[in-house]
Amino acid sequence: MEWQLLFLSVAPVFAYVALWASGRPRAGIVAAIVVAAAELVFNSLRLGFIEPFSLLSLGLFATLGAWSIAVEDDRPFKLQPVLFELCCAAALVYYLSILETPLLAVVLEDYVRLHDVLDPYQRGYATVYATTLSRSLPFVLVLHAAITAYVAWTRSTWWWFSVRVLGFYLMVGLLFVGERLMGVTP
Repeated sequence: MEWQLLFLSVAPVFAYVALWASGRPRAGIVAAIVVAAAELVFNSLRLGFIEPFSLLSLGLFATLGAWSIAVEDDRPFKLQPVLFELCCAAALVYYLSILETPLLAVVLEDYVRLHDVLDPYQRGYATVYATTLSRSLPFVLVLHAAITAYVAWTRSTWWWFSVRVLGFYLMVGLLFVGERLMGVTP
């Protein structure tokens, strides 16, 4: 199972925050770019092809990191998760609306290989859950992107980090639990 795909773009954020906290924000930006590049190489080697979401993540980290270094302001760099989530939301909507395919279900089954660790009776549930999340997750991604953008521009790095990492997984977890409690089906 490829668990690291569930935490895409998180390791570069940790690298940035670790160096930012030690008083070296520019070095943190460079470290985040290096970690994002390592993430792309690792994920691509594990999957056997260039992993597109890791490539997008690296491209955004590099572009926004260069911008931040040029203007000596970390705020553009902190918009990486905003743009990344908006692109992911667009991809989910495109796949569901145009291709009539729940992208999250495909990613979890074919790339994360979630079904490899589940008992056969659980696989159907996982596919249903991923299908319903493919439909509702874009709304959460856009909402989280808006909150992250606001915090990136107006609050401290610790606030940004908390919203970016903990806030994201909390919102996705609440969406998952909410859909299960409400009995949402495809």
